[in-house]
Amino acid sequence: MNNIAISINCFRNGGGMESYTFDLVKQLHADRHAVKIYAATFDTARPEYRQIEAVWVNQKRIPKKLRPFFFARQLNRLRLAGEPLIACNPADNADVFICGGTHLGYLQGMGQTANLLDKLTIRRNRSNYRSARLIMAHSELMQRELSGLYGVPSEKIRVVHPPADTGRFFPQPENIAATRAQYGFSDKETVFLFPSTGHKRKGLDMLAEFFEQTDLPVKLAVAGSPLPRPMKNVVELGFCKNMPELYRAADYTIMASMYEPFGLVGVESVLCGTRVVLADNMGCCEVLNDNAGFFFSRQQPQTLADSIAKAVALKQSGNHKLAEPQQALSYNPTLEYHIRQLYSMLEAV
Repeated sequence: MNNIAISINCFRNGGGMESYTFDLVKQLHADRHAVKIYAATFDTARPEYRQIEAVWVNQKRIPKKLRPFFFARQLNRLRLAGEPLIACNPADNADVFICGGTHLGYLQGMGQTANLLDKLTIRRNRSNYRSARLIMAHSELMQRELSGLYGVPSEKIRVVHPPADTGRFFPQPENIAATRAQYGFSDKETVFLFPSTGHKRKGLDMLAEFFEQTDLPVKLAVAGSPLPRPMKNVVELGFCKNMPELYRAADYTIMASMYEPFGLVGVESVLCGTRVVLADNMGCCEVLNDNAGFFFSRQQPQTLADSIAKAVALKQSGNHKLAEPQQALSYNPTLEYHIRQLYSMLEAV
């Protein structure tokens, strides 16, 4: 298997699927595969751009909101016959379709009713899943949504959890004190890091309700989008590029997501030696054991309060950091292992 194609809407910095595509390119290139990328936009400054053959999907004349609905049709015209395709976006006829979230699952998790655009998206998803030869679900939660909400046959789905960059995310205890001082974190308080560029979905409202009312010596440090308003016991860090050092500096990473297909944040934090406090509906909880931190139910706010109280007590004992992060994970998070599972799926089709 020498030539492999990948489809993605935009080959540039973006969300989780864009980062995942860059990871695939790096490892496929290292394994001496010729990689072709079908995309509507390319960042030619990315180092991965030099490792691919770029095929431009011209969507300039298509209204922005409608572009995803035309991509599959355009791709089918450009794609070479017999070319193995990994779809990292809504594309039809993929050999392996990467499922990092479903739209029906998102609407259900967010408590939203489908509008016309949502209905078109769901219809497009059904076509993607039906025409794919195999689907890689990035969590068991995704597997349940594919089967239960879309009726995808179970034999068509393989659960393969997404990889984390173990070369960047690892403990570095000798630098923690300096980084905490840089961010103004006091040792007298327990700092909970909240990485978020979508505060509603990530559960800021639930967290703010607790942090603004508690008398515990705690601080919620928000990395990402601006806060909607000033909040007691909450500090705004803005967009942070060096997440590994921020994970290490915090005492815990916290999230209360309404919908989280996986949530690589949880794994990255643990790999840096920092335990988590997470809503138990998040996909990444599947691969975290009790040693990884504390878990609560969004339906029972008291369980959040209990988890934070336990986390504060553990911090005050001085035993809150993980010395052996891999022992808190139930899967191999390396990119090399993940690619081996992907090769196995490609060989199966």
